[in-house]
Amino acid sequence: MKKIIFISHFLMIAAISFSAQGQNLKQDTLFMPDQFRQYQFQLDEPVKSIDELRYEQSGEKIKGTLSPDGLRVVMENYKKGQRVKLKVEHADGKVEEVSKSPCFIHSVSYEL
Repeated sequence: MKKIIFISHFLMIAAISFSAQGQNLKQDTLFMPDQFRQYQFQLDEPVKSIDELRYEQSGEKIKGTLSPDGLRVVMENYKKGQRVKLKVEHADGKVEEVSKSPCFIHSVSYEL
């Protein structure tokens, strides 16, 4: 009987400590929920500007910016798993439509 009580107390303490550790991650000031993370994808070649960044299926607009080197698009509040499309303008003035699969879209990570 004493063994059963000891084991149940041990499991209860372990469960409490594991749940407390999980909550600490969410309370950490460096943790950012998915809806506030930035996501990015690479372009095949440098472009001058981007326009009409949208989810391909729904057509909903996405807030995004072009990196200074013209090779990367950074998106705010991207819904994971969605294909995106946009129009890009090349340095020579040529405009083309580009589509990116979710497998090419990655979260932006920052070094501290």
